[in-house]
Amino acid sequence: MEKGSIINFFPGGNTAQGFYSFYNYLPYNADHVFIIKGGPGTGKSTFMKKIGQKMIEEGYDIEFHWCSSDNNSLDGVVIKDLQVAFLDGTAPHLIDPEDPGAVDEIINLGRYWNRDLLKEYRKEIKQLNSQIWDQFQQAYDDLAIAKSFYDKWKSHYIEALDSQKVDRRIKKLKTKIFDSNDIADKRGEERRLFASALTPQGPVNYLNNITKNIEKRYILKGKPGSGKERLTEEIAEEALKQGYKVYFYHCAFDPEKIDTIIIPELDTALINGTLPHKVEPKQKNDKIINMLDCIDQQMKNKFETNPLEAEKNYQDLLSKAISKIAKAKSLHDDLEEYYIEAMDFTAIDNLREKIVSELLNEN
Repeated sequence: MEKGSIINFFPGGNTAQGFYSFYNYLPYNADHVFIIKGGPGTGKSTFMKKIGQKMIEEGYDIEFHWCSSDNNSLDGVVIKDLQVAFLDGTAPHLIDPEDPGAVDEIINLGRYWNRDLLKEYRKEIKQLNSQIWDQFQQAYDDLAIAKSFYDKWKSHYIEALDSQKVDRRIKKLKTKIFDSNDIADKRGEERRLFASALTPQGPVNYLNNITKNIEKRYILKGKPGSGKERLTEEIAEEALKQGYKVYFYHCAFDPEKIDTIIIPELDTALINGTLPHKVEPKQKNDKIINMLDCIDQQMKNKFETNPLEAEKNYQDLLSKAISKIAKAKSLHDDLEEYYIEAMDFTAIDNLREKIVSELLNEN
């Protein structure tokens, strides 16, 4: 039997707006959603990983949705062919069933902990939770200030941008991608997630993984304000107007900004290949679009010869924020130890095997 494939996403992110969530797009087209409750260290991520690995061995394609605050832990799993999703329903992504029993089902791993043992560590648990919260708040403050420097950095390039060149590039790309400019009877479907995240290990992205089966990849290069976002948004809007499904992947730093889009029916992707991630051509039909060509050449040379102070301040604050996210992760690891000691993992394994057996027997 051929094994299934894995596509990786981030459903939430540590951003300049604080924690930002696209969890409503995680259980994509799922008819059965398992919402997993339980504290840190109760085995939620391991529970989902083992289910995902079993389904891959059974030949099913899987979506792994990773946690931006611990990029080795899962926030969710989607088994597309079974239309089944599992997701972490605890803070910061508090989720409750919309259709209990009919569609959504709660798995409460809190049933398998030793409550008396946890009560013994009540003081330590509360103190660690407070410290973790404080580290994240400090990180989000740094990211918010970094955003102000980013906007200033971006404004210099916007001032030097030749809008007519951008318009011509958009028109040319539309002609390449679309056979017509007809408006469909029904607007296309959208799905929004993150392909990248600011994690305890720094910026992490899955852009190559997400687009590995896409034939035509347009990789956009250029500085902030050089027209990458505008080009991407206009191509996405045209696709939606023509009735095509569009997958949007938002910027890990500024979630209002679109980094990457995929139009599956046209086998086409537009990828932001710069900041905070770097994507280079590696597939046969990859094409680079250098948006710096739309910047006044004299201004471009000036910025490259004398780097803008705003860029340096942005990078420094980004590094500080990531250090604080890493500190929060370290404290979270300490917190998990109290719960790990109190858990009955054998009972949880039995529950997982029962659920997997039921899912496979239903199909």
